[in-house]
Amino acid sequence: MEVRNFVTRLVIVACLSIWLVPAMAAEAVDDVAAESTQPVSPVVPEQKEELDPAKQHILDGVARIKERAEGLRGLDKAYAEASGEARESIMLQRLDRYDLLVSELREFSSLASAYREEGGDIQTLLAAFRDKLLTTGKKLRADIDAYRERFKQNGEDRDTQTSDGLKDHIFDSRLLDMSYSLLSEYVDVVESIGYDAGLSRDYLTQNLPRRLESLAGQLRLNTQRESERKKSLAVKKGDAELEETLRLIGEKQEADTKSLQLTISIAGKYGIEVADYRKLIVQATGELSAEMLDMNVIHDLFREWWLNAKHSIQSNITNIFFKAVVFILILLLFKGLAALARRVILSSVKSAKVNLSVLMQEMLLSMTSRIIMMLGLLVALAQMGVSLGPVLAGMGVVGFVVGFALQDTLGNFAAGVMILMYRPYDVGDFVEASGVFGKVKSMNLVSTTILTIDNQTLIIPNNKIWGDVIKNVTAQKVRRVDMTFGIGYRDDIPHAERVLGDILEKHEKVLSSPEPIVKLHLLGESSVDFVVRPWAKTEDYWDVYWDVTREVKMRFDAEGISIPFPQRDVHLHKTASE
Repeated sequence: MEVRNFVTRLVIVACLSIWLVPAMAAEAVDDVAAESTQPVSPVVPEQKEELDPAKQHILDGVARIKERAEGLRGLDKAYAEASGEARESIMLQRLDRYDLLVSELREFSSLASAYREEGGDIQTLLAAFRDKLLTTGKKLRADIDAYRERFKQNGEDRDTQTSDGLKDHIFDSRLLDMSYSLLSEYVDVVESIGYDAGLSRDYLTQNLPRRLESLAGQLRLNTQRESERKKSLAVKKGDAELEETLRLIGEKQEADTKSLQLTISIAGKYGIEVADYRKLIVQATGELSAEMLDMNVIHDLFREWWLNAKHSIQSNITNIFFKAVVFILILLLFKGLAALARRVILSSVKSAKVNLSVLMQEMLLSMTSRIIMMLGLLVALAQMGVSLGPVLAGMGVVGFVVGFALQDTLGNFAAGVMILMYRPYDVGDFVEASGVFGKVKSMNLVSTTILTIDNQTLIIPNNKIWGDVIKNVTAQKVRRVDMTFGIGYRDDIPHAERVLGDILEKHEKVLSSPEPIVKLHLLGESSVDFVVRPWAKTEDYWDVYWDVTREVKMRFDAEGISIPFPQRDVHLHKTASE
């Protein structure tokens, strides 16, 4: 209720500016009789008295409003005498002065509110201005008629798809919006005071629907033109003239939408049905707002969408079914092509003439299948009527965004490519990388899967592997087995050398070339150490290591060669006192 009272007071005071507009005196008698049947009481001037501060503030506010109105009166006279660009310039100044006057009226509203809260009578306060107030409606209605005629005449020769034509259209439309808003405020003020504004109310009730229909037609025309220009621009990409025309259509659509929203807000106060126009704004702009939606609009929108979808399906069911079949057949065809390409590439990479790692072979097979299926999907979408240009552009944008968000993943991808190119290891190799030792089980462009000796599966990002030292213990076909054996200081060194050499010579998996090495290497604290270094195939490495170690122990025992272990003698000395 307080908000309603505040709005009422604001509108009441706003109308004080309207009746100050010039050229009303000659029409006062006729319009007063039409707008009000109430007798006019003569105003008896009050005797001069000391005014209280609240009343003085109100009178000061009235004086400021009159000052603003005088400025408007001067502009009206200049406007009547001017022509061409000067006339348009003065019209813009009038609009700016109206804005200033509204600001002054808002300030005056708080003063009037305080006066009434202190017990003042608003009708008594405005009694001196009653006649002028009631004659304002006729002037405002005449302004609207003049602006409507101006809009009609200018619109016959105006091309809104040019910059100048669009400016003229927006300017004339703004004049109409301002005039309807002022007349609506005038009706609210007059009726809130208790006077009759029937003629102005009837005028709005009759003319606002025409304004709504005109703006709705403009929105539909804008939408149609925008669609046509976009189709033309898709064919003539980069056409500067089409792009400029499309921009102007967008500006006009925005201006017409604002005018329609304002007119809807005015028409709703007079019981005019506006749900269809709200729905039109949502359809034209694609934007939802609390002001434009109510339950009826939401219901109508969903109902229309459902009916359109239903009608589209019923009308195109045969075509949809045919396209779906073609879509599936194209995917099946490309799936077969992917399988065929996979077999051809597999036979090629298995050829003796092609030296590719297993990792590279698997990657080529996988990427070939995926690329062919992606091409198949694009071809199928094209047959369904989907434009591939926006799809590819969208994929590029999405790829950029995803790539920016997943920089670490891209680092793994780049490392995977480097590993495939330089081949530091392959599937089945035993490697030590990133602190992990095990057998390479598989690899993709993001990570490598390693199976440890104790059968644990570890998945390591490729950038960690590529950024560290990679030790491939199975990259060479032949490996040297390094072993160390110790004998006692009292044992026969030549005899021990013969025994070790005989063990290596008799082992079937020890290679004769390169020749095994048996050398006395170190005189330790408790043993004489020999290094034994036979060569073996990589796959026989551990067999040789374990077999030779076992045979050395057995032969040393049989030959009486000792295998010492660290010992320490502890000597205890007694002192003289003990």
